[in-house]
Amino acid sequence: MRVFRTRFRRILRLHNIEFFQIVLSDDDRGAFLLVYDEERVAQKPDDGNHIRLFLISNFELSDSSCQDVLSFNDDLLGMKPNCSYFMDILRVEEEFDYDFPFHMLAVRDYIQEILSTVGIDEKLPNLKNTDFNYLSQDRSCHIQ
Repeated sequence: MRVFRTRFRRILRLHNIEFFQIVLSDDDRGAFLLVYDEERVAQKPDDGNHIRLFLISNFELSDSSCQDVLSFNDDLLGMKPNCSYFMDILRVEEEFDYDFPFHMLAVRDYIQEILSTVGIDEKLPNLKNTDFNYLSQDRSCHIQ
């Protein structure tokens, strides 16, 4: 059994989007993983769904870290019997940096920018910094 040396911190969770910070064991730089559920309307119930993953970084990950990311993806999505997924590597010019926990809205803005860059027409909900105190940032899930 392979042991992850890389850590994955979930920063944002919405109905069809998750965003993870990847803390590498072999590099001081960081990367990110965006998981997007296309929620395709299946023609038949057995057609399943498709998940798009984007590994976001401004450098090339080592083979070991890349294997950790692939294993994480498989652990996250491998138990979905009618789901296919594919990971693209998205190179960015600068590493994303935000002021945790004081400026979490920068996360929302960054993800919105990434979605636009990869051609996904998805409008993220308006969030507040306090929304990041919850397991999910979807307001509809919060108990009022």
